[in-house]
Amino acid sequence: MLKMVVLSVVIVVALLVGGFLAYRAYRQNQNEQALTIRTSRSIEESLFVRIGGIDQFVSIRGEDAANPVILVLHGGMGTSYVSFTPIFRSWEKNFTVVQWDRRGVGKTYGRNGRAGSGEMTLERAIEDGTELAEYLRGRLHKEKLILLGHSMGSMIGISMAAKRPDLFHAYVGTEQVIDMARNEAVSYQMMLERVRGAGNEKAIKTLERIGPPPYAALRDWGDKQQVAETADPAYGRFASGMFGLLMFSPAYSLKDLIDFVAGQQFSGSTLYSHWMSFDARRLGSSYATPIFIIQGPDDVMTPTALVREWFDAVQAPRKEFVPIDGGGHLVMATAADAYLAALLARVRPLGVEP
Repeated sequence: MLKMVVLSVVIVVALLVGGFLAYRAYRQNQNEQALTIRTSRSIEESLFVRIGGIDQFVSIRGEDAANPVILVLHGGMGTSYVSFTPIFRSWEKNFTVVQWDRRGVGKTYGRNGRAGSGEMTLERAIEDGTELAEYLRGRLHKEKLILLGHSMGSMIGISMAAKRPDLFHAYVGTEQVIDMARNEAVSYQMMLERVRGAGNEKAIKTLERIGPPPYAALRDWGDKQQVAETADPAYGRFASGMFGLLMFSPAYSLKDLIDFVAGQQFSGSTLYSHWMSFDARRLGSSYATPIFIIQGPDDVMTPTALVREWFDAVQAPRKEFVPIDGGGHLVMATAADAYLAALLARVRPLGVEP
């Protein structure tokens, strides 16, 4: 009887797993069809490029190779945005969109592993990004690129723009990180005020338990960041759908999903102290690259007031601060149409080359 019960359980589990995998394959195929570019001048490539001595994953997509190139630097300590391709699909009519899994992240982590990832520092990421930009200029036959840094990717982006303005038509910062120490202190207070106002006891207890930053433990910082899904409802709704974006992305095998999670953990554990010590003011206030900040005023992770304070002191050939009404964190996804309109009206014209 026991053997029969065990066998029945095994059969049921196998059927459930098999059914889910079949459904996943079906959804992946649907998404692949929706994302396929069918224009005569398109470019659609996924490849590994030798950068900084290791193979790093790069995705290049656009409907017209003559369009300006925009290099997107993903956020998170190690959150690849390859699964966000459906969000960037509307950009691909007017831009060639380049995504990069930096070292220790996603497919790049899957190719190299912990042992093969080499030097894991913020400075190394900046050097890798610069090397990638130089590669893309030659590969895509462009004099310069548009550089977009999102959230933690903005630390890398603003540093690249400061050090190598010759590579970029413009720099776009979204959820721009300035002084990480102040950022975290203000972020904590904003979250606490919002969850108290909403009466969310679970979130209140989490923040009161960990207390205000700085945090010695990565786990405590992660708990604080998790509360953002409650304090910023638009971001929370998007975050709840990220599992589906990952699970049904045609770009991800099951191994890729494992590598995605492992890369997040690896990057977080190795880079936490580097991110937390970042201060953009050390780069100076004068930039030779046009600077655009496109920001959601309701963002609780990278408070807009701190970005505005820094921006007002910046000197650049051209600069614009563009608030997206009602936008919070990941405004490029939660207010996608308004965000793209800002890119097209303000930034794209600078990237059009003869």
